[in-house]
This record gives sequence, structure tokens and C-alpha cells, in this order.
Amino acid sequence: MSMQNDRIPSVFQGLIASGYVLWDDVISAGDGFFAANKSISSILASVGIETFPDRDGQLLECRNYFDDWFLYAVSGAGEEVCSLFKMREQEDDKERGFQADGDTPGVTISFIAFDAMVLKACLEEPSASNRKKLGMEINRVVAYGAQTHHPALKEYFIRPEAKGTYLVAELYTRYIASFAVSGVLNVPKVYRDIYQKRTVSKKYARVPNFLDQNNRDANTTICDHEKIYLKDPKCLSRYEKAAILATHCGNVSFHSFAAEVRYHAMFLTKLAKIKLLFAGSAYASAVRADMSIGDKEFQGPTPYYNLHSKLVKAQKQCHGTLY
Repeated sequence: MSMQNDRIPSVFQGLIASGYVLWDDVISAGDGFFAANKSISSILASVGIETFPDRDGQLLECRNYFDDWFLYAVSGAGEEVCSLFKMREQEDDKERGFQADGDTPGVTISFIAFDAMVLKACLEEPSASNRKKLGMEINRVVAYGAQTHHPALKEYFIRPEAKGTYLVAELYTRYIASFAVSGVLNVPKVYRDIYQKRTVSKKYARVPNFLDQNNRDANTTICDHEKIYLKDPKCLSRYEKAAILATHCGNVSFHSFAAEVRYHAMFLTKLAKIKLLFAGSAYASAVRADMSIGDKEFQGPTPYYNLHSKLVKAQKQCHGTLY
């Protein structure tokens, strides 16, 4: 996608000018949302940065912690705000004894502002001090508690018209498809467990039932609950995208995915910060929108899973039937 130099956020202009990313690595949603299709660990590796020290000074592998995280920026009203989003495939680091982050696939969009100047400083001078600062800044945005959202990010994502969530869902389905071997993907381990429990509760049957219907709509087997079959991993059909999103994120449509992000943004309020007995605060859960296959149905209301809810219908009204 070609973009005018004055339209792309300055953070991406700087990364491109320095050769850390290419023009083709930066993708626009067309409404002020821009995403890098190159992970933080890949950007660091381009200048030879392979490790970073943690809080205690222990060296950790960037590829084991930052390979899932990608830079995004929202620009509008004369303001640019950066943050990070996660795209994780099924990993097996824990089973192999690697010290790394989680293995469960899914997408996370953080609403916490990321200081891109810390990344810039590390790329220009990869000292131990700068690498530690970068590691701390990334973890502040993606993991540490007691963090506060940036108002501009809430303002963008709370709008049903926002196109960025659809772009992230598109990038994620493409990303997962890239791991297919001869057009075949294994379903995530958590989904296999859910499929085994489908007779226990109708809530466990939600995604399996959708996948069966998706096969019928496609007039072919896209997913047999063990594997996903892709005719051309580089050119996915809507049914193949739906199967990937459902088995990896729990969302059976792009509209559901976008509605879940918006639902999180709705709880970025002072009132939501009030801690509830045995449950913590809704704000702490909302400050990072986490779309992952799992048992979230049992953790609270999930209107974004109901395709007939007002939340999902609002997305469909804004973005049509293509998703």
C-alpha cells in the first residue's frame, strides 16, 4: 500500500528513514491507524540486538519475549500515540523448557501508550542500559499492573467505525496462515480441550458448532476440529479466515473481534477502577484487550460473542457484510 510521507506517523517515518523497517512493513487502515507488520524482536535483530537484561540483570532472548509484539500508532487531531499489539501463534516454549512468555495463541491490543523514543534510543545505542530500559518499557505496556490507558487510544477504539481492529484481525489471520505446512494447520491446544468438553456445556460447544456451520457454508471441510485446511495460505477465503479467528481467538467473525476490542475500551473509566471483592477491577482487565481462545465465557459477560447483540450489530452496520 502506498502512503504519502506526510500522512504516516513520525515514529514510522523515523524507523523507515533509518532502515529499521521498510515502507511495505507499515500498513494503514485508512482512518489514522497504522501498524508495523514486523515484530519488535525482528526490528531489534536488524541491528544485532538479540538479548535484553531483565530487572535483575539476567539476559533474556528477545525472540522469546518480543517476537509476538508489534508497534501500532493512532494519529488524528494533531496527536500521535503509539502502543503495541500481540499476534501469537501456538508455541511450545514451556514444554521445551525455554524461558519465555506464554504459549497460548491470540491477539492482544494494549491501550497503554508506548514511548517510541526508548525504542529509538536502543536502536541507535544498544547499550545494556538502553536495552534494559526498552525491556522495562515494553513490559510496562504489555504486562505490568497499575497502568493507565491513553485517552486518544480509548477515543479511537471505542468508536464502532474504527478500522484498525479489522486490520489487526486481517494481519493475524494472515500471520497464522503463514505457519501452514502444505496448506494444513493444527488447531491450538486449548481449542482441542474445548472441543473435548463440548458435551459438558453448551458454552463449550459455541465455537465447535460454528466451525461445523462454517464447513457447511463453505461446502467443504475447512476445519475438522483437529486441523485447518487452507487452499492457498497466501490468499485466504472468508471461511478460512473465520476458522482461524474462531480457533485462535474465540471470535467467530471479524465483527465479533472488533466488538470485543470496543467492549474493553468501554470499561476504561474511573468507575471501572473500583476493585470488587475476589474479582479485582474491570479496568485492570480492560486496559489490554485480549482476544484468546479459552474459557472466557465463564469469567463474565461476553456480549461480543453473541452475533445478535447490539455491540456486534453496531460493527456490522458500520463495516458491512464482508466480515
